Amino acid sequence: MDIPSKLGIPDDEFRLVFGGTKIDYDPEKEEINRKKHEYSLESAVNVLERVILPFGNTPCAVSDAFKENGEVRYMVMSVDDNGKVVIMATTMRHNETVRIISFRRAHRDERIKFQQLTGYDCGGIAVGTLTGVATVGDGS
Repeated sequence: MDIPSKLGIPDDEFRLVFGGTKIDYDPEKEEINRKKHEYSLESAVNVLERVILPFGNTPCAVSDAFKENGEVRYMVMSVDDNGKVVIMATTMRHNETVRIISFRRAHRDERIKFQQLTGYDCGGIAVGTLTGVATVGDGS
């Protein structure tokens, strides 16, 4: 089924199709990401699955699309199993597959943005202003 054509959207636009979306990552980048960011890409799969399931209240924010390395990407912010704000870079692939490119703990300025968008308590940090990010879930 050609979902993008049916929806009238570009093939690389971020989308979730319940019962049809798959999540993957490059296994060769697993160890690189773990060493560089101290997070497994498999952990990113678990966070993203919690975000897209139709129940629960995991806070989430998704950036506007941007081009990098010749592909359209999105930054997805959410929280890990320990309540830490994390950020992952994703892109859409064929057959309704979300490809996780990298996964790490959010930097302080990113946590401020996340707190402002979702109301999630990031540990008493001051909240500033931001633009260009859409709230997907509010954590309530």
